[in-house]
Amino acid sequence: MHWTKIFFDVFGGLGLFLLGMKFMSEGMQKVAGSRLRKILHFLTSNRFMGVFIGFLVTAIIQSSSATTVMVVGFVNAELLNVSQAIGVILGANIGTTVTGWIVTLKIVSYSLPLIGTGVLVRFVGPNDTWKYWGEIIFGFGMLFLGMSIMSAGFAPLRNEPGFVELFMSVDGATYGSVLLGVLIGTVTTLIVQSSSATTGITIALAMQGMLTFQGAIALVLGINIGTTITAILAAIGANHNARRAALAHTLFNVLGVILTLMIFYPFVHLVDAMIPGDPDFLIRTATDAGAYDAAIGSKPFIGRHIALAHTLFNVVYVILFLPFTGMLATLVKRMIPEPKRTEKVNPLQFAHINSGLIRTPALGIIESEKELLAMAQRVKKNSIRIHDIMVEKRDISTAQAKIEASEQMIDDYRKMITKFLLTLSQQTLSHEEAVKVGNYMTCAHNLEKYADYIFNSARNYTTMKDDHVQLSDPARETIRQLADEIEAFYEYSMRLLQEEVEVDFEEHMKHAESEKRRIKESIRNAKLEHFHRLQEKLCQSESSMYFIEILSNLDGMVSQVYNISETLCGFKFAE
Repeated sequence: MHWTKIFFDVFGGLGLFLLGMKFMSEGMQKVAGSRLRKILHFLTSNRFMGVFIGFLVTAIIQSSSATTVMVVGFVNAELLNVSQAIGVILGANIGTTVTGWIVTLKIVSYSLPLIGTGVLVRFVGPNDTWKYWGEIIFGFGMLFLGMSIMSAGFAPLRNEPGFVELFMSVDGATYGSVLLGVLIGTVTTLIVQSSSATTGITIALAMQGMLTFQGAIALVLGINIGTTITAILAAIGANHNARRAALAHTLFNVLGVILTLMIFYPFVHLVDAMIPGDPDFLIRTATDAGAYDAAIGSKPFIGRHIALAHTLFNVVYVILFLPFTGMLATLVKRMIPEPKRTEKVNPLQFAHINSGLIRTPALGIIESEKELLAMAQRVKKNSIRIHDIMVEKRDISTAQAKIEASEQMIDDYRKMITKFLLTLSQQTLSHEEAVKVGNYMTCAHNLEKYADYIFNSARNYTTMKDDHVQLSDPARETIRQLADEIEAFYEYSMRLLQEEVEVDFEEHMKHAESEKRRIKESIRNAKLEHFHRLQEKLCQSESSMYFIEILSNLDGMVSQVYNISETLCGFKFAE
């Protein structure tokens, strides 16, 4: 027996299968990525809609792992609550069974034409959408080619006594062998990190006559446990609600497997009765091979039986558990309680998201929007503090201390957001996503610069207090008016980061342009009036330097607010 050839065929076939899954999944995510936020609007309190969306998304992108990771990410970004997430995860469990049906289709003869068509569309497509569809078609062809090569690689093993004995140990004839099959399915899926790939391997082995139907079902049950590890890994470093969603996924699948093991043999007979053909029928003669269009030694019916068992398992338990999603949500909330509240925010946690949660750029962009908003809110607190200093509502020393403490946190936010977005930019992004990533990095920079001008102004006031220098009444009144106007301008621009606010970008920019010109003109006039007061000796020369520096800081703040609007509206780097 040529062991090297067998290894290369199986290993290479699995590689092509996984590569095909990757291209299909990523292509679909790129086509649908910009619509993910719209899909979420359907996920209100309707658990049935959540199940449908979970099924639909997983059936399309052919990866329950990608769907559950997205769900965990959405919960972490506070776009979904735990109850809604459970509904989507239940639907994803059904959606992943579509892969089993796909790999049982006998369309391997079309795999090469599909690959060729996909490559052609990818390279000559007139726009990004066409190119993404080319990747999907290419991935579809690679999936079937890999499955065919992997299945052919397994074929010689059915004549190897050692392997026959090994697989007979998981024939499902006893509960011990069933439990062994569940364990092997779980561990294999943990290693491969793809339930679809493990299901494909199981079907390939079974169709080559190396697995019994009962043994294959035991492996499928283990696959359903192993697939939950992806969401668990994604939830590491995430917030408590994201961990709850991952735990709910694990509890649902483990409980479903336990219940099925209690009725394992009746379940096997039920599946067998629902679909024609004996799953363990083995082709032994050339006549049978011609009649069933299959090779001698293979099992022509077992593939569809395994696919049905996988589907039936998930559909039945979704129907069974769907009415109790509220109870399941309550259970995971008790198992993972609310964390103790703290005033200190640690943005360093955000830097670890890319290691587990970010499997799709659309999710990464949503997460970065949330962090930008958190950064903007912290900047706003400093903006209010400097405003209160300028209008003389707050003690300078106290406000200065708080501004200085918050300034370091704002700098950390900028560094972490930029680091995260740079990591995200290394993935395959659509043009729209790439523009957003660049815009958000620029916005984080603008927010930090705005905060720097606040910090500089606060230091000016502290130094004036220490030097016992006071601004003239006209100067103080000018700064009061400008502080009010800039605070309002900042609030206006921050509306762009609030999801619930619908903004007409062109109208927004017209107003922003008008406000920028008006406030900057007021600052220029304030400087001219100040020079006139100096000439007429109506103000102290000692305070002049501080007044001019404060006006310069205010002018810089106006520029940064305008830059934020221009960037978030998409006009700063527009083609």
